[in-house]
Amino acid sequence: AGLRQQPFSFTPLSLCAGADEASSLFHACGNRLETPFALVRFSPGGAISSFVDRRTGRELCAGLPLNTFLSAEDVPAAWDGWDVDADCMEKLRPDGVLQSRMVAADGPVEYRVRCTWTVCGGSVVRQDIIFHADSPLVEFDTELEWHGKHRLLKAAFDTTVQAPAARQEIQFGCIQRPVTRNDSREQAMFEVCNHRYTDLSEPSRGISILNDCKYGISTEGGTLALTLAKGGTRPDPRGDAGTYTFRYGILPHAGGFSAAVARAGMRFDRSPLSLPGTLALPAFLWTDRPNIVVETVKPCEDSDHAVIARLYECEGTRT
Repeated sequence: AGLRQQPFSFTPLSLCAGADEASSLFHACGNRLETPFALVRFSPGGAISSFVDRRTGRELCAGLPLNTFLSAEDVPAAWDGWDVDADCMEKLRPDGVLQSRMVAADGPVEYRVRCTWTVCGGSVVRQDIIFHADSPLVEFDTELEWHGKHRLLKAAFDTTVQAPAARQEIQFGCIQRPVTRNDSREQAMFEVCNHRYTDLSEPSRGISILNDCKYGISTEGGTLALTLAKGGTRPDPRGDAGTYTFRYGILPHAGGFSAAVARAGMRFDRSPLSLPGTLALPAFLWTDRPNIVVETVKPCEDSDHAVIARLYECEGTRT
């Protein structure tokens, strides 16, 4: 716990026999959980009905429990396997019937709640909700057994954060899009793309939703709803039926949007590689400003003793 792997480096780790006698940093009682960063209450359906950030003392859950599954009939006018039509957003309703819930881990590193839901009739979500001892990140490690046809499935986070726009990561930066629906232009943004994060921030606080492979999201008011699955049947009548594994998470943060949010999204998406061996090398390339990101490193094709590095500025700040 607490190890931060530096980019472009190797850190040797060894497994030693013995027991960790450190006590748990979490305190659970019934449907309540106290973590180093939050006071949490779970709903009977397994979602998070209250989330108080201990750093600010403010409630983040607005009404609908955090991580509520929403589903809707999904019958686009055209391009069944790709399109999401605006009327689908009007049909979204809470879904998910909790089948089982248990505590899978409770120790000095994490508190893990293992849940199973049925959604969209015959589909199954198996999910570990992970609270970390050294980070305010709440992670949702998910396995989806998907059989939905003409159904759309989302995970919704109805928050108390009030902002006129949300930031979504795009290639080499981010873009701001409104969370209101005041005119036809804004109404057309009912479903937008994001790469590794979407962030909703006030000047003094905010919340980010991170993911490792789910790139469609809807943002309206204080609600962030990540799209998890779609059930189109054309051109392939089998649709996307199958079993999928993916991760997403929420990261409450003090202060507004900053490079720390972008870097959290990168860390969430790119886990360190684990390889056998004993090589130890410090980082061979880094920047001294957190908003300058080394995006690509590759060998130079016309020189044997050079590499090419591509960098970009991720925050929108002159640097």
